[in-house]
Amino acid sequence: MSDAQRNVVIVGASAAGLRCASRLVRLKPDWTVKIVEARKAFSYGACGMPYVLSGDIPDLETLHKTADGDVRDEAYFAQVKGVEVLTGQAAVGIDVEERYLEVNDAEGNETSLPYDDLVLATGAWPRHLPGQPDHPRVVTFHTPADVKPLHEGLARGKIGKAVIIGAGFLGCELAEAFTALWGAEVTLVEAGDAPLPGLLDPEIAAHVARHLADNDVELRCNARVAGIDADDKGVTVRIEGGEPATGDVAVVAVGVEPAVELAVAAGVELGPTGAVAVDDRLATSVPGIWAVGDVAETRHVVTGDPVHIPLGSLANRMGRTLANVLAGGADRFPPVAGASALKVFDLNVAATGLTRRAAAARGDAPRSVWISAHDTADYWPESKEIFLQLTYLPDTGRVIGVQAVGEGEVAKRADVATQLLARGATLADFAHLEHAYSPPYAPALEPLAVAAMVAENQEAGLEALSPSELCGGLEIMDVRHPSESEERSFDLKNTAGIPLDTLRDRIDDVDLRPWVVVCERGPRSAEAVRLLQTREVTAVYLGGGLRWREMATPEASESKT
Repeated sequence: MSDAQRNVVIVGASAAGLRCASRLVRLKPDWTVKIVEARKAFSYGACGMPYVLSGDIPDLETLHKTADGDVRDEAYFAQVKGVEVLTGQAAVGIDVEERYLEVNDAEGNETSLPYDDLVLATGAWPRHLPGQPDHPRVVTFHTPADVKPLHEGLARGKIGKAVIIGAGFLGCELAEAFTALWGAEVTLVEAGDAPLPGLLDPEIAAHVARHLADNDVELRCNARVAGIDADDKGVTVRIEGGEPATGDVAVVAVGVEPAVELAVAAGVELGPTGAVAVDDRLATSVPGIWAVGDVAETRHVVTGDPVHIPLGSLANRMGRTLANVLAGGADRFPPVAGASALKVFDLNVAATGLTRRAAAARGDAPRSVWISAHDTADYWPESKEIFLQLTYLPDTGRVIGVQAVGEGEVAKRADVATQLLARGATLADFAHLEHAYSPPYAPALEPLAVAAMVAENQEAGLEALSPSELCGGLEIMDVRHPSESEERSFDLKNTAGIPLDTLRDRIDDVDLRPWVVVCERGPRSAEAVRLLQTREVTAVYLGGGLRWREMATPEASESKT
């Protein structure tokens, strides 16, 4: 068959498959490009579904339309994109030798579609718990069909109490959706020791936990599910070694698994993550078969290891890259940092790269620093706080991860950091980051750069104590103004108040014992440590300051000395 008559068959009409097909038809208008899709409904913004449940998006149909209001159905893709989407057609097998895709329709009629190139864009399935019962009160949240019964139950008052299993992206978003609009009681059950365990380290995750609690979500961490019981009256989620959680419905939100069944049956190799192994051209181990989107692995920009990161942003890019490759281009899909962002009530959360825990689990010896900052000039009326952690490898200075939370702009910081991580940037590169400065848009020193400078100072001997490590038994020096200390006291004993502007004159009277120095946000206590070090007093300062602790710990903001 000549190049002008080439047949490309794509399995799966979601982000990666549709992007690949639409791009390929533009590049090669004489080729035949078909998409096989088992569902009747396709091409909807699945990431927006929690916001339909929360009322931020009016209806599911909005997620099925373009920005111009066109419905993305078969007719739209045929007439606008020139792509044929065969809905209600389930791919059931691949004849690798003859290059045929075997397809069954709803009535069981089988068809064989010849291909020159076969693209697997089969996506992922929601993960189920062992022994998860098949009951209407025990549900997942993965397709538009999952939204409707929950929305109806909440609207009619049939769901007044919910148990959400898994405090990842989806679990946190659904916790807001159930409570903010509908006023339902939510118990959020997480097996890890903090929410968003794969995305955040404990210091940042503490902000999310605090915010969930402030919005009446009962977060239960270190809670492994032993089983789920469901009947017509409700559900009971049994917790290993703990009290059960009860509700009208249980939503299982424990992640997804790549839909590799078709690939495995065809002899396509899987990678260590369980997703389809591909090279940087997105080719699988079987000639003529390619894989994109949530079914496929990619490589991590920091480690070079295979990773499975099911994000719509990556799926769209993979689809376009593969179209370029199939059309004869030299495009390659680069390693990824896993840049992510989400909204938890009024708290913005963003991260990129590795967590400190993940790096340590690989055998590295990472270090972190923490800063409390503002997303614009602090004197700007609409300025909002952000709390940022930067993690790096001290032997090379390479930055390996950034995490941020706050009511201010944090996604921008993750986006910028991602581009630097992709280039192997060091602390020096971050410290010299150039940014667009104007008081309404950014502070004079970009928080990412400030964090890098703090890390450079740490490597020079100005040590920061993790916000999670400030506890009783430490000798604490509070260098805030007396009015600040009186207005915003905190709950730890052994605290000596020595304002920074008096420390230089009183330095000879300071006890030589080790100190933890604290201030509101960190800079003043770091300055105090420098002064103490001139007298050879051992001292560290509280990373992020007391403001970090206040915003991450409910008890800290409620108690007084």
